[in-house]
Amino acid sequence: MEDDEDSCLSDFETETEKTEEENWKTKRAVELGFKPQREIVYNFLLPYSSDIDKESCEWFCEIKENLGRAIALRELRPGLVIWTSRLNKYIRLYGYKFPIEDHIVLIRLYLSVITIPKLEPHLINHAGSALISLLKRVDLITSEQLTIDWKPLYQLHETLLYSKNESLGLIKMPQSLSNNLRGIIRAARPYFPVSTTEELMRELRPMMCPMDVTFGQAINLMELFLPTYSAWKNPELSYNLWLDELIGFWNSCGNHPSWETFVIGLFGRLAQFTVGQIDWNPYLPLIFSRVQQMFSLPTKFNKTSVGGRASALDCNAAARLIVYTMGGTKSQTKIYLSKLFSSLESYFHPANIGRHCLKLYDFLDKLVTLVVRRVDNERYKKPGWGYITPKEFRLSDADIIDFVETLKPAVFNCMWSKLGFVHAGVMLHKLASLRPELILPTLVERLSSSLDIVTEPHKLTASLHCMAGVSRSLVTFSNLYPQGQVHVLPLLFSTLPGIDANDTRKTMLTFQYIATYSSLIPFIDFSSASQFHQLTEEQYQISLQSAQFEDFVIELLDRCFVIIENSIILQTRSEVSADDTKLSREDSMNNICMSSTLGAILSQSSVSIYEAAARKIKSFISGRILECKVSGRIAANMCKSVVRVRPERGLQIFLPHICDELEHSLNLHLELDAQTKFLLLVLSEILSVPGVYLLPYQPRIVAVLDRMVLINTKEGTELTGWILKNFLRSLTYYAPQEYMSNVDGFDRPISEYLPLTDWGRCYAAKDTKIKWCIPDDKTVSAAETIVEKFLCRELNLLENWTNGEQQLAKEDLKRSVSTIWNIILGCGSILPFWSGATIHHIQSKVDMVQHFHLDSVPGSPQINLKGENIRLKISLLMTKVLKHIGAECPDNIKALSLVTSLLQSTLFYNGVMKEEFDARWKSFAAVKKLMESRVQGKKTNIRATLVDRAQLQHESRLVENVNRNFTEEHWRVFSDVFGLATNHYSEVRIHGQELMSRCFRYFAYSYQVVLPKIIENLRSDNGTSHEEFKGALFILMGKNGKSMLTKHCWKTFQTICPALLQASHSEKPSIVKVMGMLLDTVLHHMDTFTITLDINKEAIDAALEIWKPQEKSSADLIPRKPKPTQSELEQGLSDQEKSNLENTNTYFSIINTLCEHLESGNLQWRHYNAGAAILVTLLRHDMLPPARAVQLITTNLIHDSLEVRKTSIFALSGILRLQKKKRVRVEREVVRPANPVKPGNREDNSWMQYSPENWPTDAASWDKPNFVHKTHIGYYYWPEKLLVYAPQDKQLGFIQNPEDMKPEERPIIQSFLNQEFVENVVKFFSLEENKGKDKFDSRKFLIWKGLFRNYGDLCLNMLKPHIERLALAEVESQQRFAAEIIAGLIRGAKHWTWGMTENLWAWLVPLLRNILGHVTVETIADWGTCMATSSESRDPNRIHWMLEVLMEEPLRSQGSFLDSSRLYVLQGAIAQQEWRVGYLLNKLDNFLNPFLTHPYHNVRERLGSVLSNIYSPDFKFPTGAAGPDSPRISSLVDKLLPRLEIMKSDPDPELYKFNQTREKENNPAMLSELISKLPEELKKQVQRHGPQVLMQLLAPGMMPPGMMPPGMVPPGMVSPRTVPTGMMPPGMVTPEMISPGMMPPGMMPSGMMPSGMMPPGMIPPGMMPPGMLASGMMPPGILASGMMPQETLQDMNEHPAKSVDDPSLLKKWEERQDGVRLLQTVCKLTSNLLVRNFYPVKPELFKLLHMMCLNESSELEPELARDCTVALARLAGTYLSPTTIPSAVHAITEVSNSQSWKAKVCVLEFLQVAIFTNFPSFVSLPGEADNLVGVVVALLKDNQLEVREKAGTVLGGIFHCNIVTSEQRESYIEKFKIILKKKISKKMKEGVDKIAWQAKQSEAVIRRHSGVLGLCAVVNSCPYDIPPYLPDILMLLGDHLHDPQPIPATVKRAFQDFKRTHQDNWTEHKEKFTEDQLGVLTDLLVSPSYYA
Repeated sequence: MEDDEDSCLSDFETETEKTEEENWKTKRAVELGFKPQREIVYNFLLPYSSDIDKESCEWFCEIKENLGRAIALRELRPGLVIWTSRLNKYIRLYGYKFPIEDHIVLIRLYLSVITIPKLEPHLINHAGSALISLLKRVDLITSEQLTIDWKPLYQLHETLLYSKNESLGLIKMPQSLSNNLRGIIRAARPYFPVSTTEELMRELRPMMCPMDVTFGQAINLMELFLPTYSAWKNPELSYNLWLDELIGFWNSCGNHPSWETFVIGLFGRLAQFTVGQIDWNPYLPLIFSRVQQMFSLPTKFNKTSVGGRASALDCNAAARLIVYTMGGTKSQTKIYLSKLFSSLESYFHPANIGRHCLKLYDFLDKLVTLVVRRVDNERYKKPGWGYITPKEFRLSDADIIDFVETLKPAVFNCMWSKLGFVHAGVMLHKLASLRPELILPTLVERLSSSLDIVTEPHKLTASLHCMAGVSRSLVTFSNLYPQGQVHVLPLLFSTLPGIDANDTRKTMLTFQYIATYSSLIPFIDFSSASQFHQLTEEQYQISLQSAQFEDFVIELLDRCFVIIENSIILQTRSEVSADDTKLSREDSMNNICMSSTLGAILSQSSVSIYEAAARKIKSFISGRILECKVSGRIAANMCKSVVRVRPERGLQIFLPHICDELEHSLNLHLELDAQTKFLLLVLSEILSVPGVYLLPYQPRIVAVLDRMVLINTKEGTELTGWILKNFLRSLTYYAPQEYMSNVDGFDRPISEYLPLTDWGRCYAAKDTKIKWCIPDDKTVSAAETIVEKFLCRELNLLENWTNGEQQLAKEDLKRSVSTIWNIILGCGSILPFWSGATIHHIQSKVDMVQHFHLDSVPGSPQINLKGENIRLKISLLMTKVLKHIGAECPDNIKALSLVTSLLQSTLFYNGVMKEEFDARWKSFAAVKKLMESRVQGKKTNIRATLVDRAQLQHESRLVENVNRNFTEEHWRVFSDVFGLATNHYSEVRIHGQELMSRCFRYFAYSYQVVLPKIIENLRSDNGTSHEEFKGALFILMGKNGKSMLTKHCWKTFQTICPALLQASHSEKPSIVKVMGMLLDTVLHHMDTFTITLDINKEAIDAALEIWKPQEKSSADLIPRKPKPTQSELEQGLSDQEKSNLENTNTYFSIINTLCEHLESGNLQWRHYNAGAAILVTLLRHDMLPPARAVQLITTNLIHDSLEVRKTSIFALSGILRLQKKKRVRVEREVVRPANPVKPGNREDNSWMQYSPENWPTDAASWDKPNFVHKTHIGYYYWPEKLLVYAPQDKQLGFIQNPEDMKPEERPIIQSFLNQEFVENVVKFFSLEENKGKDKFDSRKFLIWKGLFRNYGDLCLNMLKPHIERLALAEVESQQRFAAEIIAGLIRGAKHWTWGMTENLWAWLVPLLRNILGHVTVETIADWGTCMATSSESRDPNRIHWMLEVLMEEPLRSQGSFLDSSRLYVLQGAIAQQEWRVGYLLNKLDNFLNPFLTHPYHNVRERLGSVLSNIYSPDFKFPTGAAGPDSPRISSLVDKLLPRLEIMKSDPDPELYKFNQTREKENNPAMLSELISKLPEELKKQVQRHGPQVLMQLLAPGMMPPGMMPPGMVPPGMVSPRTVPTGMMPPGMVTPEMISPGMMPPGMMPSGMMPSGMMPPGMIPPGMMPPGMLASGMMPPGILASGMMPQETLQDMNEHPAKSVDDPSLLKKWEERQDGVRLLQTVCKLTSNLLVRNFYPVKPELFKLLHMMCLNESSELEPELARDCTVALARLAGTYLSPTTIPSAVHAITEVSNSQSWKAKVCVLEFLQVAIFTNFPSFVSLPGEADNLVGVVVALLKDNQLEVREKAGTVLGGIFHCNIVTSEQRESYIEKFKIILKKKISKKMKEGVDKIAWQAKQSEAVIRRHSGVLGLCAVVNSCPYDIPPYLPDILMLLGDHLHDPQPIPATVKRAFQDFKRTHQDNWTEHKEKFTEDQLGVLTDLLVSPSYYA
């Protein structure tokens, strides 16, 4: 570590600080009687802090004992729920203010709660949130003090998040449960025992099959559960057990798998807690390659996007891994990081903005944040029990400098980006705190230059925003950048022009900038400080600048006044009054910004500057008339800001003058003119000061109020209310008196005080001193006087009105209610809430009384009205007022709305509303984040921020105190609120419903008060109005999904649900909409809650631990109530059993009631649908539905309503799951291989492989324990216990008689044994819903699967005719339905007996064969899904019948569609079996190889996809190849290379001309004419399958098999006896297979199939002799059969194919086409391998690079060119490991030596993309990178111009990405300069051979052009900056503008690009050139003037 003088940072806190901290803790332990864990320090800043300790101890004691009693007495609701909420509140208010012993007891208590078996999800979520709060501060408890077992949490995670119950609708969980559960595990992870890693790996390794989804699940669980916090202690028992293993899997399966983000997250977490222990260097190429590809950069290969699978990496995980691998002398992370940002620099530039930018900015931000956090932890965080980074591995200053320098260009590019400047401000704030000298000079320069540029306002706003972010770093003195403070004032003064009334955005940012810096520096003129203090040069300069403070403030005010004068109301609608117009967003922001900026300046100002500003503002408002909505409000707020800073002086300046003016105006007349309104507005604002300063002016203010209450206008009422509210609030509210940065103030002589010492001064929270404004007897007495005077008047007025003694106009009523409301808002903080006997809405065994939190100094006075409680008196009066309004003026909407607001304030206002508090907290968090510095030791901040936080702490206590006990008076208020919520007018109802929701929120279970009234309003027979009905529905629905229907109370649901179903009050659209919303609330927000619960002994014991005496616990924390007795515990158990029984009965009663209503036939259709949906929602995983419900749901499968049918389909699949029989399993012994285990095929798992030897052939083999249905098992490690299904004789058999089944099982099978029911099901299920959008329905599949699984083949015979008919139908929806049934049948037959299975497949195999011939275009996807679903999670040997059927000659030449469809179906089935079907994969591979040149494009495309599945197991792990039993890509490539040799040469254009001639000679119109004469049935077959079907329309024997392509023998030509099951291998046609009477060669009629009509390649060359089609040889049987009309055959004979002139050309053409089609298939295969398979690219694929590059731009074969382009794009964008790089480089070098210049251009493009996407791998192999650079440089001298230019472009990219070192770049520059020095002869000398001279001249031009291109590449490599070597290169290039072409064109293009990329920042760039160079550049870049 460097010396502190050279470092911006220091090491751990000093000994003095440690001593102070220890003394503080000792003091607190003495005061409290125990040592608190961690307190909230802001409580010590409150004025009543000395009295908080006692209250907090009492409350924590209550929380402990009530939590313990709730669990011990088995009352989770309401006891546990309520007291858990209070524990969370305690932590929010007091922090961890309890001893460690209690902390551990609470943690164990909540751990025992969340692991209670079958605990409802909501309680797990609720208790889990408290557990997270208790565990998240890992530094408070060590692993020696607390150990947490991982297994219960693992089981809980598996049960909740990996269960099928949720997808089946059998359990509904809160949305936040998943995140909370993961949060619990993360928080508990540091406390897992040491053995966790080994135990967890044993659990998860069997799941690690890369082809299976379980691999991702295993990695996810590893990332979640593996402990790393203490891994440094025991490496052998922690990360050494899995690190190399996971790295091996990542290398072997790292083609962007979905689990990659979890691996990165796990590695990052490990790196964080083991810095320096692990050498990450070998893994850095892989890590950085993944990081680069996660950005999805718009990289293209010839306009084709590169890359394959999208990366889903998390930026935070990637950044953490990088940051924590930095440090130490051996780490290479800095090198890779520097290279990464060099390659990405252009993407950060604002010119290249795109979607990728957001992820780049996010990654950049995470990097900076984590480095700051790491530096803070390593240098300032106190050593705890976790890992402490050794000094040699900490980030040194050199590391930090390198890091900042690396990120600096990218961050400054973000700064100019319109998307990134906000991110840049945050990042620059953090970087400047690390190294200010590297960041601040550039920022200062940018702001200075932006202020002078008028044409680019975005640069100014971005600069202002970013400069505001670095304010603290710039203002605070730093040895690293002592000049920083010198720039502060000049920049501050120069930003005033940014205040522009025409540019709101710029104005807002200018105000923000000024306010930010003003809060950090005192505004004091200390220009004379040098006379009294010894100043440095910088300090002296600053002191002189301070003389301009006053001028600055005055000019600022002038500019503000201009904005005020230009702020007016725009009256857009004449019917809307100007008084009802609200402030626009811009005006509102102007108001806030101006007042806050002025307040910040004056808070920091000297008295002289304050006086000048106050006089200036007073002068502005004096005699000026401003309207009150916009300009007047802004001016009034400015006055408020002035007065609040120095209340005594401010009031003297403003208040007397205003009161004089108002008294004069109000005495003249009672009407308010504009000036009076404005003055009243100013008065209302300036009253917001501490009340003690207002007491001298009280008489004058009251006098104004006396006059104002007589004015009965809307404006007068509003202004009167504001004055009253602000005046009373000032007199009664606790608030800080000032926010100055120095508590001692600034009014001290310069001789004693140097203001510069307070620049950027920050304080620790506990060291902050705050002067509070505390209401005392005088202020409260003054407030009480005002309340009595004005409140009594209004109360008496309303009392008389309600009694009928006085009449009130509507306006008078509103004025009176409004006045009362404003009085409540003004003094609410000291108005006591009423008290009374507490009413409990629910019985509980624990204390439910609310706790009061101290929020004032004990003994502080409160306000009452003549001894009466004001809140109670007002609420009583409002009851009368509401009743009287309903009788006299029910249409007085405004008054009713005001009464609603008044009631809300009466009930819940305690000085601040929660919404206001939340908004202030959010604003404070933003300011705190802007001002804080995380790398300056102790947590410090400016004083204003700390004062604001203390104020928020006080307000948080006020907000919590709103929770009160429910009394009889509340019951009355609830009745009033209910009336408002169901009022006739919608505006009133809305306000009433909001208040009702707030009441429910603050009073637990209070909804039961109004529930009877709601039920009454839902009835249609009691005269309920439409509005009352709608209001009741809205109250039921609640807000944010918190409906009464979703309360966790079965009794409530039982009450509401039937009433709601019968509530058919109206069919109005609004009612229908609300009913729909209410139903949606039930469906989507009703969590599964408890019916039966059994709290285990562990939870009871953990609860009783609370009463166990703790050694160090204070007497104040001992529970007051005794430990529950044994009798109480037994009673708790009895009550639990009673509750379980009641809940069960209620649940079934609800279901029976719903069924009764649904069966009655009396429900309207909407209500029926709703009832059916609710019934389905009530289905649960722990309760079997009764038979009545099952019958109803089953019957609804054939309901007329589609919605009801869908609901029943969803429900029935869940019911069948609930009725599933539990199967017996037995353990199977396996041979466990020795470590390390090789994944994939091994001898010990060979018994699981698919092969004929393993097929079951009889009942005995069917029952053998050899069948494992989970495909991942056995691939890697075996489970500790391998469980397989026991034989059939040990299982429960299938019941054949429905009468013997359980009652709830009987309705389903009885329905499906009913012929009419089945026919209706088939009819409805096979209907089409959405044309063209319907897909295979998994819900219907689950029904059939469950039906056949639960009942066997009982109903199969009933369904067989329908399946046979539907499967072969032409209708799309019918085939789809058949596919769903068949998939369900195959999956459901898993546990059938051997006899049942044998019968099933005997029927199903022929049907499947028939189905495969009737697949349509619309249903191919459905049949593919069917077969894939059938094969999923099934042992392949148990479904060998299906697999063999699919393998029966997948290619039969029955047409391109049928062939491709058979392949598609087969592919789906085999893909599900993953690694266990090597036998089939080899068989299929051998079969498909001859067809890779198939003539049809879609077949070839499907072949490429199928082959990728065939080679999917070809993994290569560190322990060896994974699939020796599966085909290998290497063998395929070796077999194909000889066949592709022809594609290594350029195509011959003569061949393509020859083919065009052939196509013209063989007129395609002839075939169309022949087809038109066929019968309709034959014509359809030809149109469907293609012209080749004509061959199959003839009788067998037309063509001998030897004359046909392999595998294309027509049906009937092969004897079934001779064909092996599955397929007929190519070339295996024997004479015995030929049918008798087959025609000999030469018997084919001439002209039957013209050669031009046969698809190319259908008949291989040489397979059809010329004499084969001799005429007149048609067998008479063919003609007699009637298959083809005589005239058609005659036409075919009359049009023989024309002979080909040149057989040799024909042969070459066919050979060429074979090569083309084969290469197309290989390209498809390559693309699929790189996109779909998980392993990285195989080196063998680069053997295909030459031919792909050669054909990539083929104009003769455009389809081949497109396929090659896509394959090359995928290959270039994929990850190349360091082991693959040499193969790639060798292939690229080989292509670069090709004779084809197009191949060279293509390989250069490929090389460019490959280097960019794999730069980390090339960085790790500098030799290979040099080889590629050498290839590019060599191609600069190529004879072809296009090659040279492309090489120059690529070389520029290489230089830009810094693949080469700076020394190498300099070397290349020198070489290029040397080349340019060689002269070119301008004239040919006499006697020289002209041809030789021209050749030499051409060679010289090419050589020079190569040098020019090289230097142009250097220029292009610096698009956005000017390195030192660039100006000389530009000058040198300019000298060659007159060389022979193409050199001048190249130079001009380079200069044009240079101008384009550098013009945005030319002001900065031109500084890098000399005057002469600038002159030359100007001549080169600026075109001469036309007029010059």
